Amino acid sequence: MPARISLHVPDKHLLGAYQAALRGGWSPNTTRNVAPEHLAAIAADPDAFLAEIRGGPGRIRLPDGREVDRIPGPTRWIFAEDRPERPFIGSINLRWQEDAAGRPILALPEHVLGHVGYTILPAFAGRGYATAALAAMLGVAREAGLPEISITCDATNQASRRIIEKNGGRLVETFVAPLYGPDQRLRFSVSTAS
Repeated sequence: MPARISLHVPDKHLLGAYQAALRGGWSPNTTRNVAPEHLAAIAADPDAFLAEIRGGPGRIRLPDGREVDRIPGPTRWIFAEDRPERPFIGSINLRWQEDAAGRPILALPEHVLGHVGYTILPAFAGRGYATAALAAMLGVAREAGLPEISITCDATNQASRRIIEKNGGRLVETFVAPLYGPDQRLRFSVSTAS
């Protein structure tokens, strides 16, 4: 039976579940642990935190410590709909740039490895939730006007590779992103056509 999920716009009534996941050691960022920063930002101003995480402008810190403008795009919190308690199980986001006329373009800056990023709490990994969340986010990308998206994963991350391939991902290249270390990564192209 396929995993059933729902994607939710980050909201105050869902914030407690998000904070519990952060306190439990989960991070919505796969390249560094941002849980302490997010918990501090929520404590300081939950409304400002939610506005930024919903896709508003902001700054992000790169692995080398530099800060750059965040590429706006929607973040959705993932909940398991096939469990009675409907728990918070992770986060997925979509990011893209626009041309001068406001149309989405496929190019991304060097510090952005792909259009989609997702993380699932370890207790829920391997159950099809990330595959279902990515499938749902492809619909969001299609609505935004992106005919295809780029998704990357570490070359050794077989689970993430399977998630991408189950959603139609075609391997485009193996590459190294020096900003994120010497490890090889895989880049996939995924059509957003339904």
